[in-house]
Amino acid sequence: MISRISASLLILSVVTLVLTGCSGGGETRSEDVSKSSSANMMSSPKSTGNAGFTKEDIASMGLDIQWNYRHSAPVMQSFVQNGNIYIVSSTRDYPYVLVKVDGESGLPRWTYPLQERLEFAPSVYVYPEELRGTNPAELFIIERGRVHCIDDEYGARNYVIKCDFPISTGVTPGMDDLVIGGFNNRAYGISKKDRFVNWTFLTGGGVTADAANHLNATYIGSEDGTVYKLLQSVGYVKSDCWDYRTYGAIEASPTVSGDRIYVGSRDTKVHCFSDAGEEAYLHWSTPTGKPVVSSPVVSGSAVYAVLTDDRYRVPVHEVISLDSGDGNERWRLEGFNRVLLTARDSVSLLSTDGRVVNCAAADGSERWVLETGDCDTIEALDRGMLLVYGKAGLLQRVSIRR
Repeated sequence: MISRISASLLILSVVTLVLTGCSGGGETRSEDVSKSSSANMMSSPKSTGNAGFTKEDIASMGLDIQWNYRHSAPVMQSFVQNGNIYIVSSTRDYPYVLVKVDGESGLPRWTYPLQERLEFAPSVYVYPEELRGTNPAELFIIERGRVHCIDDEYGARNYVIKCDFPISTGVTPGMDDLVIGGFNNRAYGISKKDRFVNWTFLTGGGVTADAANHLNATYIGSEDGTVYKLLQSVGYVKSDCWDYRTYGAIEASPTVSGDRIYVGSRDTKVHCFSDAGEEAYLHWSTPTGKPVVSSPVVSGSAVYAVLTDDRYRVPVHEVISLDSGDGNERWRLEGFNRVLLTARDSVSLLSTDGRVVNCAAADGSERWVLETGDCDTIEALDRGMLLVYGKAGLLQRVSIRR
């Protein structure tokens, strides 16, 4: 009996040890999974509702919160121009106001009353350095068919110009003239001094993208598939102007970088050409397979463009990287609809599902991911980002340390 009892106790002990070991192994694997999930969350932090991110959330990614600004009312719209932020909100006295927030400090500078939300993004003109003493920077907005010129330093109204044509774009300001598109297929040059239409130019299609000014020229894209070079002060002059034709509508502003002009077209190509006086000189034209409906972004030796195939119920978006010298394709990534920020060796892209993904500029490989689905708006701000939580009235400036 004793031997049988001893044997039974021995068997029971062995079974207990085996079960304990299995249980211990299970707990260890569970801890490993938990640690792995935690690591993934650290690489892709997500803000908490309208509270935004904390410094601890994003420090491991080389990011930092430079400042937070919480407005007293919800933010309806937000824009970044010339390193500063302009938000449309409300006050006790006005249902709509434009507020300038300093990009460096995050402090509000002035408030300008509005009658409604802005239909187009504001624009800022900064005079050449030798003229800034007597000519402070000017902010231009469009409201109910009128162009408002505002002192960008103090928020005081300089003047208002009533436009007798249907406005289809924002204001592209120059030193002496303002260039604006109209829904009647025309571009208009308005004199800042005399405050009336100085010239007008008829294109063969809609003008829905802001013009691009460079030196004394203005480059206008039209939905007739053509980029037109005009002179800012006089419009069309036969000996100094030209047009460059693509085979699809141009729906985004041309990009001028150095002596080259880049434009995307619905003909599925990115075009690169130079202003050769009486004509455009083509450097390259690269087919991408999908319509190019964004302004190309030039950074170093790379040109980035957003491709959109909207033949489907859910449009397909891609970002493509081209060599700026010859237009050869470097890489492309699907699921991204905006080039947010570029740097020497990286590019930050905005995905269709609300993530900011930082990629290596050389091959598009992923470096870090920031979950920004709770943000209403994300904008590039200098070498960092502006995150806007509209209902909470919260603005966060995120800087990139590395």
